[in-house]
Amino acid sequence: MESKEYQNDETLDLSVLVASLLSKWKLLLLFLLMGCAVGFTATRFVPNTYQSTAVIFAKQSHSSDMLRNLPISLGSGDGGTSGYITAILQSQTCLRRVITRLDLLNNPVFTRGKKMTTDEVIERLEKTVDVKDNRSGSTYITVKAWSPRLAADIANAMVDTLGGLVVRTSKRKADFIAARLDETTRDLRNAEDEMQHFAEKTDVASIDEQTKDMVKELGELDGRLLSLDVELEEVSSRLSNSGELESLVDLEVRKKAIESSRSVVSARKAELQNKLESIPEVAANYGRIQRKMMVLSKTFEILTQQYQVERITQQGEDGDYQTIDRARPNKKKVAPRTMASIASGGMLGMVLGALVASAGAGRRKYKKDQ
Repeated sequence: MESKEYQNDETLDLSVLVASLLSKWKLLLLFLLMGCAVGFTATRFVPNTYQSTAVIFAKQSHSSDMLRNLPISLGSGDGGTSGYITAILQSQTCLRRVITRLDLLNNPVFTRGKKMTTDEVIERLEKTVDVKDNRSGSTYITVKAWSPRLAADIANAMVDTLGGLVVRTSKRKADFIAARLDETTRDLRNAEDEMQHFAEKTDVASIDEQTKDMVKELGELDGRLLSLDVELEEVSSRLSNSGELESLVDLEVRKKAIESSRSVVSARKAELQNKLESIPEVAANYGRIQRKMMVLSKTFEILTQQYQVERITQQGEDGDYQTIDRARPNKKKVAPRTMASIASGGMLGMVLGALVASAGAGRRKYKKDQ
């Protein structure tokens, strides 16, 4: 019973409060208009902001599949092109070049007439520029500035500066392979020195010709397996990317042939390894060094071929990205939003008016109770 009475009292109090507020509609209207006026006035003191966007498309690049199965540590020669380009656009090196290209230190629109240091200009430019990758592979360079022309100029300067900073895929690959070639060359020389040292300390002549022939054949099989693995990886990659039925059939046939050849070579290698397990330690060390030299020689051969391919590719390469849209001045401002500011000011004014009205009603009720 008490609960029902309590609920009735609450309903009554609420209805009284609403009625009291409605009776003060003139006050609420006054605060509403004052809030709208304040919101509108505030937009007059905030400089207009304009937005401009440039769009580039990063071509997907794949590191050479022929390098994946080499028996040396190659690391990662090529990363995602889109991430690489985004990192460049967000770098301070790129921003500094844009500042120099547009002379932003002395641009009164950008600095708003304030004398700024280079670090302050970079900090402001970082807040001005937004670089984002799209799932489709596009990269959007969005710039907000106090002038439509300045926003477009900064976005286009970012695109133009990018061209001077991007290192083409083929050059990155060629430089990467060149470094691996140097490492392989050093390893091969060390293996040759190890063989010479072994020959000086050991009577190589004591190793029978049959054992030498088996070691030589085993080294040749290692090199053959290496070539087959590289070729198989290349075919598998092309199969995953090819869309033509005729090409798929040809590639499948070639893949089966390679797998068959690899199976035969692996069987012969296992047979020779079983025979060499029983040879003396001297012959075993000789076989280890000889096979190491032959594998390194084959690795050197493959790397040299790939290096030449990438050097030739550079001659006809058209870059890692394409400019889809250059930025254009857009005279439609993105901030401040006058209508949104007026609406927000009006809402705040209404709330403040309601608080004032309810506080007044509360004081009158308190005096009446007294």
